Order: sequence, then structure tokens, then C-alpha cells
Amino acid sequence: MSKTHPLVIEAEVRAKYNEVNGTNASKQRLILPGGHAQHEFDLVDRGILIGGISTSPWRTGSGRNWNTGGQDRAASELFWLSLLDGPGRRIHILTDEEMAQKLFSRYGQIPMRAPIDIHHYSVLRSEFSLVGTLGV
Repeated sequence: MSKTHPLVIEAEVRAKYNEVNGTNASKQRLILPGGHAQHEFDLVDRGILIGGISTSPWRTGSGRNWNTGGQDRAASELFWLSLLDGPGRRIHILTDEEMAQKLFSRYGQIPMRAPIDIHHYSVLRSEFSLVGTLGV
């Protein structure tokens, strides 16, 4: 069984999100408040939403060890989303259900500048489910 490249999955998630929600989100690099840092977000539809997509699993391929690199990348996306000012909802979509659940469980009680919705996207079923909202 061949593994689908993460950027292909990311594009699929973005296209499906746009289709389901009637948005026109694209990947864009945004300058953060203060003008000294920028970050590329996977979903940007100005004034409507800003978000990230993570295809990393919670565990490594063997299933026995934690994928700490993937966990750190998913958590850092929350950091970037929390730094933004302005209108629009913040979302983080994860294609690994365990990653989505554990990320929400780990950071669910931490205050955020704006609420961040955590979604799981099932690649097999091509559907989204809201896991929860951080910062509320």
C-alpha cells in the first residue's frame, strides 16, 4: 500500500473544506502583529477564517512510540493561530483522530486570544467532525 504525500492530503482537505463551507480558503503567508514574523497558514479566507492543516499522526508508524515531532508541529500551529489579530474564526484540522483528540485534551483549558476550533478530517470518509473549541 502506498502512502499519499501529505501535501496531496492537505490540498484535498482544503478543497473539501471550501466545498462544505462555501469558503475560498487558500494557503497564504501572513505577517503577524508587529511585522517581524510571518507564517504560512494552510487555510486563509480573509475576514472569514484562518487555519492550519496537520497530517501528522499521534504515534509513529510502528504505533508503539509517540510522534513527538508531529505533536510539536500540531501544537505550534495553535501558537501561530493564537498570535493573530482580526476578524474570522480560527481552525485547526487534523487528519489523525488520535492527534485531534489528544491536542484538544492537552490544550482545551488554556486561554486563547480567540477561540480555535479543532476538527478531525477523515480521509477515508471525506468528512469533518468538530472535536472541540479551545479558549472558550
